[in-house]
Amino acid sequence: MPALAGLLRRITSALVLRALLFVAIFSLSALPPLDPDLWWHLANGRLIAASGSIPHVDLYSFSAAGQPWVMHEWLADLGMYGLYQLGGLPLLVELAALVVTAAALCLYYLLRRSGLHPNAAVGLTLVGALAGSTAWGARPQLLNLLLTGVLLVGLTRYRDHHLRAWLLPPFIWLWANLHSGFLVGVIISLLFVAGEALDARLGRSTPMPWPRLRALGVAVGAGAALAVVNPFGIQTVLFPLGTLTSPLIQNNIQEWASPDFHSTAGLMLEAVLFLMLAGLATRRVTARTSEWLLAFALLYLGLASQRNVPLFILGAAPLAGRCAQALLQLAAEFAPVSSRSISQAALRWSPPRPSAPGVALGVVNLVLLVAVTAGMLEYRALPNLQPVTEAADIRAVLPVDATTALAQLGRPIRIFNYYDYGGYLVWRLYPSGGRVFIDGRVEVYGSRIFSEYLQVSYLADGWPAVIARANPDAIVVPSAHPIVGLLQHDPGWQILARDQVATVFTRVGFAP
Repeated sequence: MPALAGLLRRITSALVLRALLFVAIFSLSALPPLDPDLWWHLANGRLIAASGSIPHVDLYSFSAAGQPWVMHEWLADLGMYGLYQLGGLPLLVELAALVVTAAALCLYYLLRRSGLHPNAAVGLTLVGALAGSTAWGARPQLLNLLLTGVLLVGLTRYRDHHLRAWLLPPFIWLWANLHSGFLVGVIISLLFVAGEALDARLGRSTPMPWPRLRALGVAVGAGAALAVVNPFGIQTVLFPLGTLTSPLIQNNIQEWASPDFHSTAGLMLEAVLFLMLAGLATRRVTARTSEWLLAFALLYLGLASQRNVPLFILGAAPLAGRCAQALLQLAAEFAPVSSRSISQAALRWSPPRPSAPGVALGVVNLVLLVAVTAGMLEYRALPNLQPVTEAADIRAVLPVDATTALAQLGRPIRIFNYYDYGGYLVWRLYPSGGRVFIDGRVEVYGSRIFSEYLQVSYLADGWPAVIARANPDAIVVPSAHPIVGLLQHDPGWQILARDQVATVFTRVGFAP
């Protein structure tokens, strides 16, 4: 009983608030598996598991067959397929939500290390997590979020003499085989070393010792060298550079576009940016050079592409935390005299450690924690972890029946398809059912094929010629797309299947 009483006394209101923060983030990020790229990632894992090898040329399409293919997420794809075999889509959704939650935990840690009050850190963690919510979903790129958070926490721990430099090279190597986003990790590490070296050279407060700086610099170089030890060598390094510098990709694929400041995620990002500007305007914020470098370098990436916003939130956490704390202190100083003492006390407040009478409060807090947690999970997370619910969600946005109709043709076919349908068609039809015109692996198709797809999708001048050159056996497009009405009156095409989601056309005389 004394042990139970001691445990209950530890369940303070502050603990409940922090726990509910991470339950809320888990619940919000347990999204239905609707990302169109999820399916070709699973197909990649299935292909590796079945063949025992990693392909280096495209196998899924008829438009780019034999073109070089850098499957830079090979290890993540193989792991995802293994998890799918183990627990299906619900397990993938659950683990994706856990990854987001773990990254939020890293964010909270970085904010607290900056000196931000615990309650304010809870609020800013939630805002930061929502700002990066456009990157949520069961796909390998989510690992970049977690690994960036782990790296930033690890670098701060290294600065505090709690970690050794030799841990960094294998970390970078593992990341390089999970996703090409490891390049951001190398950049973060280099900027950290450069900033800390500058502080040490200028003799600023609490500089890192030069021996530890040199050891970390060597570790970064070793990690970058070790990163090319992967199935594709240096191409894994060149791949992200090509993707990041492609105007065609950035202008036509939503996740590579700049943030939309009219969306919820964009508004949360805007809130973080204004908070930082206001905090800096107080002229009370001091930060290490490495923190300035990381914040502004990752801000550039975040403004260039919304998929990089979560990385900015993590990289800017120390600076954002100091800005928020400066604003809290300023607010306490400018509060009315009658309430100033209360405001200042609130800044200094820390959860009390109750004595024996606090057991009752601990029980109340425990009941509140269990009840609210159950409510959050029941309302948001659990429905998205049910196979029946997931199947209904998938059927509402992806061409489930259309793909079934194509599979029943019983022969290999060439499919000109809507971009977002490509991954699902690959998952359902490869290897025996057919080949697609395009899917989410835009880097494989290159500018020419992607431009031709856009020409048809937008019904730009010359789109019939693109269809003629591609010479597909079938066309799969959303039922609401204007091309459906045009093809219905084309004597060369006939409808094979149609529902509210997608319509399948086949050449006259091709389908039975």
